[in-house]
Amino acid sequence: MTILVRADQTTRESRPGVVGLGIGGPETGATQMTAGLNTLAPGAIIGYHSHPDAEIMHYVIEGDVEGVIDGHRVNLHKGDGALAPVNVKHSFENRSGAPARFITAGTTIGAGREEQDPDPPNHGPLPKYVVFAEDITPTYPWPGAERFDPMDASFGSSTLLFARIVFAPGSAAPAHFHPETEEFMYCLEGELMAMYNGDEIPLHTGDMFLAEPGAHHTIFNASNDTAVLIAIHPTTAPVREPIEWTPSTPLPPIPTN
Repeated sequence: MTILVRADQTTRESRPGVVGLGIGGPETGATQMTAGLNTLAPGAIIGYHSHPDAEIMHYVIEGDVEGVIDGHRVNLHKGDGALAPVNVKHSFENRSGAPARFITAGTTIGAGREEQDPDPPNHGPLPKYVVFAEDITPTYPWPGAERFDPMDASFGSSTLLFARIVFAPGSAAPAHFHPETEEFMYCLEGELMAMYNGDEIPLHTGDMFLAEPGAHHTIFNASNDTAVLIAIHPTTAPVREPIEWTPSTPLPPIPTN
């Protein structure tokens, strides 16, 4: 298990105006995934590049980003996502007057990066791995939960399942474990509780929780306010084995409207 609190996450300015925050990877005990949070200051640019050995997910959580994905120029806003498959060229720029932030995730530890020259503009249909928030159909997997999957196999991913889950007060995901895969859980908004092998641990905004294969775990909301979780799996079809478990932390009633 790793609980990586926001204050302990490693920060690195990789280029002017681009600050990366490591929220999960080998330094946190992960062996199957790595994830980070990039903040782009106004005017900051992540230049055109590709990854020869990894597909990388990008999910906007704040602000506006102009992306170029395989020659397609797209404006990405909060809730939009874009996968860069292996060897697909891509870049990101913040042309707005406010900071922009997006989470990245991939299943290759130490993925390679190759700088690229810009491609001619591509005016054909957008690839399905550029996903806009309005195109994501929510599901309601348990009481008090609303789930959005901006990246899975239906959008062209071969290695990642990326989910955004809104927890109403009192909502609790069913306890389970994954026999062979890890799971990253990142508290995007509000206050949540994590269960790890029976222990109950608070997650504050910006904290990350890693459950290794076989670890009994779940997430629940014991607060009186809505909270949001990002869940990332290193497979598009994670196997979940249910377990019996009841939280000892009191839960408020789930709102009925």
